[in-house]
Amino acid sequence: MFFKNSLTLIIFSILSPLLLSALPQDLEIFTDFEDISGEGEFFIGEVPNRVKLVGFTVETLEDPSLLHSGTKAITLGPGQEGKIVAERGGFQLIQFYAAESTGAGRIEFRGKIYIDLDDLILTSVADNGLVESLPTDISPGADPPLYSFVSDSNSFLDTTDFDFLNGIEEMKVINVSGKFSLDDLGITLTDRPVNNTVFTTFDELSGGDGITSPIIVGESPFSATLTGGFIFDGGRTIFAYNIQNGETATITFETPVFEVDFFGGTIVTSSSTDPDSSVEVYDTDDNLLATFSDFEADLSPDFKPNFITINAVELGAPGGISRLVLIDDPNVNPLFSRTRIDDFGFTPIGAPGTDTSSPPPADAPAITTQPASQEVASGASASLSVAASGDDLTYQWYSGNSGDTANPVAGATSSTFTTSALIANESYWVQISLPDGSATSDSDTAVITVAAPSVPLVLEGNGDVAGENIQHPNGNVFDQILLTGESIRLLARPNQITRVSFMDETEDIVQVEFSGAGNFTLTLDPTTFLPPAVPPRYNQAVEYVTGRPSVVIDGADSNTFFSIFTVGRINAVNQALFPEGQVYDAQADVTLVEVINSTGMGGMQLSNTVFSGSTGKVGIDARGVPIAVRLTVGDIDADGDAVPHLLFGEGSFTVAAGNPGLRITGGDLVQTNGASIVVAESGSTTRGFDRLITQNNFKSDNTPQPTRSIDATFVNEDDVEITVEVDEITIE
Repeated sequence: MFFKNSLTLIIFSILSPLLLSALPQDLEIFTDFEDISGEGEFFIGEVPNRVKLVGFTVETLEDPSLLHSGTKAITLGPGQEGKIVAERGGFQLIQFYAAESTGAGRIEFRGKIYIDLDDLILTSVADNGLVESLPTDISPGADPPLYSFVSDSNSFLDTTDFDFLNGIEEMKVINVSGKFSLDDLGITLTDRPVNNTVFTTFDELSGGDGITSPIIVGESPFSATLTGGFIFDGGRTIFAYNIQNGETATITFETPVFEVDFFGGTIVTSSSTDPDSSVEVYDTDDNLLATFSDFEADLSPDFKPNFITINAVELGAPGGISRLVLIDDPNVNPLFSRTRIDDFGFTPIGAPGTDTSSPPPADAPAITTQPASQEVASGASASLSVAASGDDLTYQWYSGNSGDTANPVAGATSSTFTTSALIANESYWVQISLPDGSATSDSDTAVITVAAPSVPLVLEGNGDVAGENIQHPNGNVFDQILLTGESIRLLARPNQITRVSFMDETEDIVQVEFSGAGNFTLTLDPTTFLPPAVPPRYNQAVEYVTGRPSVVIDGADSNTFFSIFTVGRINAVNQALFPEGQVYDAQADVTLVEVINSTGMGGMQLSNTVFSGSTGKVGIDARGVPIAVRLTVGDIDADGDAVPHLLFGEGSFTVAAGNPGLRITGGDLVQTNGASIVVAESGSTTRGFDRLITQNNFKSDNTPQPTRSIDATFVNEDDVEITVEVDEITIE
């Protein structure tokens, strides 16, 4: 059975942009490249928490307004690749601004894997992670978009969760054409806490198997003595603190602590038994507060230790925690058990001579005036404000719903906040904190509704607006225009489709649809033009003009989509339009679609459109314009001295989607006049597609069209022959 969701019916929608978020304030490495010069290979950050940049060039941008801060950015030229490599391994969060782009490309990620084979620690890298498209253009003066990538944290940006449990080892930027520049690169290497007074990965402590003398971390009075374990060379970082074979180890704090944080875990080299290691927690009176036995045993290559936080107040110890005892399970075969901790930190609650009791919890700020929802015009800003009781309060505004802290608004840290210019509905809320950060209050969500802009649909020519803001059953919203003369120039409102209707020479009702940036001009050949008349093949009283159209698309970008189709049983909502037994040509008759002054297009859907003519250009001429997703064409058939074209820009079809690429749906591209099809410009033999796909389809009256072989020849504008690979497929 043929698959009837044919390409004829696809209605394009605007592609969702990357999820953006403001840069966090606690990134471990952060640079705007202002103090860096050179090219090739250089480092940022400090050992061991630093990263190496390879293949980038540091330069001052010609337009400083494109930068987020500073005047310098790291840049890739056409066809270049750059890498950001972790020296220690383990990016958890990578963020950067796209400072400038005039081309296109992609980003690839690799993650680190740790493998423990009888204490032999090996590392390897995972396959490529998520592949993101780079922007094709950033307009001068615009705020550069922010890109965020998270290795494995579902709590921050779910859309960029790579499931690299040990972090991102390498980020590769591949630039296809033009220029791509990064600014304000921020990298957090681990998800460890940021507010601990003492923190160590044991990297700088000497030791080895069998060394059991006490080890002190931190500085007096905020220090801890580790007794009974040994420093082991291996594991997640360079060193780890170990016990094994049923041993115990004690961690004694010089000053009682309020909170203890560490990565901990047990690695076993056999799946025959699971260890049951534990941690005992004691207060300042040496009372056993709790026993934790949730250390993880895992044999998989992407093993990651548990992160454990122990809080004194939560355990009922207002005086703090005095010591921890690590206990390795004595019942496990000693050859197969080891308990270890890594990335150890703690927060003291006071120095000697001070009150070490836990302070009473503070009352959260009371919000007296909530930020108000409102409606603004398209392109306008919204002003929000909040009022709360208390002195010296701190504020942070977020986009999204109340409680969702994934998207803080950079610089929005006062009781009032003015948004940037809005063209779509947005939601904001604010979190208010006491001066010491001990308690916070979350405001209600303020919904900003953006009113539909007043856009004149008909820019030039002859046409009647037959309907506006029409909700189609497929979810799209469109404006309906009825062509009343030989020519019309139209545009589409944001997030809507403009549709113009007329009849072609075979008396089919034709719909032309356009969405996204730019505008289009539809012109009927005056030698074929007929004044308005009722369509003789349909049960409809609406009058349509008739003629063979050509279309010019002006000012498009990668979010612009265009389609031409005839009204038939396969795509019409009202099936009563069609008289029983009526025969239709069911394919739109068109001469040319031309794209000018454009940086790209999302796609063109012309799968039941046949291009023909006897003079001039016939088909598609979008020279230099890359098409992101797909281009479908029913057929091209030139007669007389007409020249057939399938010409568009390099770098097309880079956005992943269903049925991508250049597809001929039901035609064979054989020309009546025997001409070759132009697929490259003069002086070039590089076409805008890797291969051509020929496949089956349905006409709009539900008539099936089988897959046909492509017997045409292909040339550039100098008539130099170009070899084209063809894939023949049948969709069932």
